[in-house]
Amino acid sequence: MESLQRINVKFYLEDPASLSAEEAFRIFNSWIPTTPDEVLIDVADYSHLDEGPQTLLVGHEANYSLDNHSAEMGLLYSRKQPADGDLTERLANAFKAALAACRRLEEEPSLAGKVKFRSGDVFIVANDRLNATNDDHGENTLRAALDPVLAQLFAGAEYAVERDGAPQLRLNLRIRCQTDADTATLLGNLAA
Repeated sequence: MESLQRINVKFYLEDPASLSAEEAFRIFNSWIPTTPDEVLIDVADYSHLDEGPQTLLVGHEANYSLDNHSAEMGLLYSRKQPADGDLTERLANAFKAALAACRRLEEEPSLAGKVKFRSGDVFIVANDRLNATNDDHGENTLRAALDPVLAQLFAGAEYAVERDGAPQLRLNLRIRCQTDADTATLLGNLAA
């Protein structure tokens, strides 16, 4: 599990209708030339699909998407390239990247403040069936690296973790915390 690199982190929209696939397409396109710390390449429209990515921002190191998996709209960060650090550091960096993108959407002037993310509801997927099995062992191993990140993210507040153990699924964890912290606060917690 220490070799796990492909980490997906999703934060859910408070109001699923607050960001359309068309708006995300336009905004993601504007990020390509204005994001100096990442190589962002292209935007694809998948809004014709009932479930999954609706709008995909393709990057060299990671993809971002407006995602409707399980009929729950949110922003999905999907790391593709290897990253430095141990697994705990890589998980923390994935959370930071996802939260920074959420924050950027929340602050997008053209959306007039209508987009907000549920900061206490996160979905994480280990996108590597070989190195991260969707069983108790895989969960326990991932949790050992993830729990310090969640403790820092939620500033010590209690959280619950659930795994869907269906054999056809990748290792996945749904994390819920009763918090009123916004995305900026969560980002600050991880920077501390």
